[in-house]
Amino acid sequence: MINGPQEAALFGGSFDPPHLGHRKIIEDLIYELKIPQVIVVPAWLNPFKEHSHASPEQRLEWCRQVFDLPGVVVSDFEIRQGRPVYTVETWTALKRSYPLKYLVIGSDNLPTLREWKDFETLDKEAVWIVATRAGNTPDLSFLRRAILLPVEVPVSSTRIRRGEGLEYVDPRIREEVIQTYQLKKERM
Repeated sequence: MINGPQEAALFGGSFDPPHLGHRKIIEDLIYELKIPQVIVVPAWLNPFKEHSHASPEQRLEWCRQVFDLPGVVVSDFEIRQGRPVYTVETWTALKRSYPLKYLVIGSDNLPTLREWKDFETLDKEAVWIVATRAGNTPDLSFLRRAILLPVEVPVSSTRIRRGEGLEYVDPRIREEVIQTYQLKKERM
């Protein structure tokens, strides 16, 4: 029997780097959707990517700093594996310790979602929460159960790595992000 919250959401990603848009998603999960626990899992390496820009350990530490909210657990599960881990592996493993019900993804994952390893298993077991840019209404009809979560933060990790939108990087990690990605401060 699992003690504690009766429902939890799994929010995985590269978080390369984590930004205030990610934090806003987590806040909305907790305060708007009333999900009592959010498990944040930085990837060692996304199975669909060839590399990450910051080290897995750096991204894990940044997530711990940026997502320090009540009800949030930052898990090192995927990083401890030392290899790309499929979402279904993480879901299955963490279900043993947490009452996972929701799986949080960005709408940018929708075009390739059916290509994910064991997508059918995830679709059967999880309620999808699809975070999307405000004003964007993607087609979720192919998912069994899905909730659309509009987010009002116009930023992406890709833009930040290009030196754009640095104001959306948490001040506690901003200097490290600038150094890690070798960005110029004047673009902020």
